[in-house]
Amino acid sequence: MNGRLASYLRRRVGMQILALLAVLTAMMQVLELLDVTTDILERGQGVSGLLYYAALRTPAELALALPLAVLLGTMTALNAMSRGMEITAMRISGMSLMRLLRDLLPVLLAVAAVQVVLLQAVLPRVEIELKQWWNATTPPEPATAPEKETPPLWAHTRDGAVSIDTFSPDGRQLRDVRLYSQRAGQLTSRIRAATASWDGRAWQLEDVTELRIEASGVRVIHEKMREWQSNLHPEEVLRLGLPRPYLSTMMLADVIAGSRVGSQPLSYYQTALYRSFAAPLGVFIMLLLALPTAITPARATGGGAMLLALTLGLGFLLFDGIVAALGSSGKFPPLATALTAPLLFASIGLWRLRACESL
Repeated sequence: MNGRLASYLRRRVGMQILALLAVLTAMMQVLELLDVTTDILERGQGVSGLLYYAALRTPAELALALPLAVLLGTMTALNAMSRGMEITAMRISGMSLMRLLRDLLPVLLAVAAVQVVLLQAVLPRVEIELKQWWNATTPPEPATAPEKETPPLWAHTRDGAVSIDTFSPDGRQLRDVRLYSQRAGQLTSRIRAATASWDGRAWQLEDVTELRIEASGVRVIHEKMREWQSNLHPEEVLRLGLPRPYLSTMMLADVIAGSRVGSQPLSYYQTALYRSFAAPLGVFIMLLLALPTAITPARATGGGAMLLALTLGLGFLLFDGIVAALGSSGKFPPLATALTAPLLFASIGLWRLRACESL
């Protein structure tokens, strides 16, 4: 009997989470498409371009909507079951809220698995595809238009700091490249190239001028062509133009180790690495915060409990975002940044669960 109750509970809550996930994702899609539809149509992409853009943006919106869908789906499903006296019947049969939590763990694991796949495998790829497509469809500036001054893009490579003025839509052609090499904290050379072309294994620099700092003075070297072996690849060039690129845990570890190019301070990547491990805890915390809505007093709608759960859930997202910003800027230790909000709100959720058990 308990197995049937658990199966029914999982099905009821799981379907509600899926429904809310679809609604939230659709709402975000509509709002975003309203913002970019004119740009896409002006690029001559038509309806197919809109659909392609929406398809590439869907994984990011799903990942963003998942925690809220768990919170809203769980609390609405449990509140409806409570008002229908189903929760009362389950509690009479000996099912506690902790047992309720345990029975819903398979749903949580499935949601967390989807979130991990999105964050670790899907988002880093589709983000680059979207960037390539968006760059390739950008119409050229009119000849009479004033030239826009844009700041160069900077990256940390294994050879030193690199600045790039502009690059092609696919990231395989660079213009006005500068490479600054250091040794023991001292600048040893500056290489400047008019262009750089990726041939599949290395960059081919053209019109190269190197200023090499030696004990006897500064030596100037001019070369028409030079090969540059670097860990800067075209897809990394495309990521340089993104303020907060999606990186998998392995990518973050590679950046910290120095084998992959980065454009942010080290504290940003360290914080993002720890947060990538803590990300699946978000759906668990949302479930914890939503479970007390199952306890609705007789002749009550449970609106107050739902409002409190929603407030705590949004508070968790807000507090986690604030702490993450502090950690990314180096003002908070990376590990503490990743765990502060989850531990605090998990404690609040467990305390509320214990308090509701006594009702």
